[in-house]
Amino acid sequence: MSAPPSDPHEPRIIPRPEHPISRRSISSGALKVLYRLHRSGYRACLVGGSVRDLLLGRTPKDFDVVTNARPREIRRLFRNSRIIGRRFRLVHVMFAGEIVEVATFRASPEPPEVPDGWEDGEAAAAEHEEIPPNGGPVDENNVYGTPAEDALRRDFTVNALLYDIADFSIIDYVGGVEDLEAGILRTIGDPDRRFVEDPVRMIRALEYQVRLGFDLEPGLEASIDRNRRLILEAAPARLAYELLETLRSGHSRGICAAWRRHGILELVFPEAAAAGRALGPVLAAVDARIARGSYPDDAALLGVAFLPAYVRILAGVRSENGKIDNPALLAALDELLAAPAMRLHLSNHNHHLLKQGLFTLSKMLKAPERGRQVTRLARQEYFPVAWQLYTLAVESELLPREPWTAWRTAVERLEAGESLQEPEKRRPRRRRPRRRRRRS
Repeated sequence: MSAPPSDPHEPRIIPRPEHPISRRSISSGALKVLYRLHRSGYRACLVGGSVRDLLLGRTPKDFDVVTNARPREIRRLFRNSRIIGRRFRLVHVMFAGEIVEVATFRASPEPPEVPDGWEDGEAAAAEHEEIPPNGGPVDENNVYGTPAEDALRRDFTVNALLYDIADFSIIDYVGGVEDLEAGILRTIGDPDRRFVEDPVRMIRALEYQVRLGFDLEPGLEASIDRNRRLILEAAPARLAYELLETLRSGHSRGICAAWRRHGILELVFPEAAAAGRALGPVLAAVDARIARGSYPDDAALLGVAFLPAYVRILAGVRSENGKIDNPALLAALDELLAAPAMRLHLSNHNHHLLKQGLFTLSKMLKAPERGRQVTRLARQEYFPVAWQLYTLAVESELLPREPWTAWRTAVERLEAGESLQEPEKRRPRRRRPRRRRRRS
């Protein structure tokens, strides 16, 4: 059982000299948001993973801000912002190359929903915060709360730490600093209750275990094993998002192995679980590319789980002379992708890119014979997905390297601006036979 949280009325305050977070480590966009809110009379703090990572000496992938300003008030302070979501409205403040997410302190224990379009968020916020005709207070349905309530509603103790821009201190309501120092991942309160509130927290716990190198608190780990089937109740869009975040993390092989150990992979992504040991090398190839700063497209990332099955399908639709039965391959790809596309609510566009990318890959299993073959394929919108999947299949030794090497040379020449079109051979001009004159 997880340890009870600290008394919310007596947080632990760690002054600036006693912690390592420097403003030099915070992005310029996040600092602008924090300072403008603070100078406008609002409370403003960094929260969540950014504080955790800064305390661990890591570079955060993004920065989240929490404040007592309401969404419309935040929107008025930042012209470069938009409101998203209907039930739980957030504000995205947009800078060049960075989006800072700003939320109002909340008391609600419910998990955030997948954000709706920003237009819906703006309309909902305007409707919800409109001043009633009698001038009375707006009914907020107890959504907004205090800093303590906001900390207590979060998932894990290490994600509930605040960095206050007013005095640069760390505020800890839940014992997160001690858990961070001990390398322990612990839920805030009863893990069973937390996972019922939001089943996605189970896969995030295993992600943090791998990515941070932390130990799971024993009660948390036992709760995951008890409650793993709750993951089937999570919104498909959230599962797809978490899956993509895992594949982009650079630790996908370890995270998926942890999901498999706890019986979650077969529930979230049975196609990946069915790949068995063949999945590990493909994920290792993805992680290696991420470590080099090369991020595959979303459709290609989702496609890596299908590569082992795809190789088996190719063997079944290839004739003795090596020719591929294209109609049979397309039918097999439809069958392979239909269920996961529906289960994860894949967009039609990503579904199309994935299917056509896998189909196009079959055209590259022989070295290109003509330059225009490469040029024609490279013009298609799904070619990057096909090429990325081909590269990952070769790097994980699912497909042979020789044809890929020839294609790589041709693709590199094309990217360098060279023309691969063969010069047309001019046919020799045929002479018309001279007509003989008739003798008179």
